[in-house]
Amino acid sequence: MAGGERQVRAWLGAVWWRPHAVGIAVAAIVLFVVTVQVITYGLVTVFDAPVHAYFDAHQPRGVAQWAAVTAARLGQRGVTIPLLAVAGGWASLRWRDPRPVVATVTGLAALASLGTLLKVYVGRTPPVLDVDTVNAGVGNITAWLASTLTVGAPPFEGFVSYPSGHTANAALTFPLLAWLLFGASGVRPDAVALRRALLGSILPVMLVGTLMVVLDYHWVSEVLGGMALGAIVALTGRLVLGPGRAPAAAGERRLVVRSPVRAPRESG
Repeated sequence: MAGGERQVRAWLGAVWWRPHAVGIAVAAIVLFVVTVQVITYGLVTVFDAPVHAYFDAHQPRGVAQWAAVTAARLGQRGVTIPLLAVAGGWASLRWRDPRPVVATVTGLAALASLGTLLKVYVGRTPPVLDVDTVNAGVGNITAWLASTLTVGAPPFEGFVSYPSGHTANAALTFPLLAWLLFGASGVRPDAVALRRALLGSILPVMLVGTLMVVLDYHWVSEVLGGMALGAIVALTGRLVLGPGRAPAAAGERRLVVRSPVRAPRESG
């Protein structure tokens, strides 16, 4: 059996990737259900209008507004991309392994492409317009591509509110950052720190998602869609990272057993 084939079979037979693959499948189902519900104005959108009406009339002012807008930037690409780039590059240099950088690029590229296509396809208006209209269709994507790729074409006029990009960015960035820093192929591999970081990553994701609603940037259902999309691309990046390094490469001591040194025999 060829070496490459043995490696593929060993990878497929391993256990490490299965929870992440299952997580991607579950998140994809959630994203599909939420998207269909948004397009058809299903049950998942029942809180959109009343929550928007409340926060539209109770917007934070002064210092509270500044603090909310500043915290919401945790989901902005100007913040998330540098964080992931530094962590991915550091981990790759640390182990002389390209996978952390590849995982970072994969997560960011997947989110940019999938998020943009989904936004354009659904064609939903943002709550700031005080009207909830969905105009879903493949024709939106065709029009967007024509506007983007054609020199001198007028700008795309469709709405692109669903899902929440800030929430999706946060849901990608902070779990993947935990793996890049404390995972087996990360900067400082540490199982305990990794569990704590993954648990702590929930906080900025929830904070950004909540602020998107409080600041009236997005409908509630758009935040749910953003969380599901972010989970998909974060777990995809985790799969690219692979099973991790050998224990010795992760900072653990390797016991080296040496054969006893015998004195040379004297010639008789």
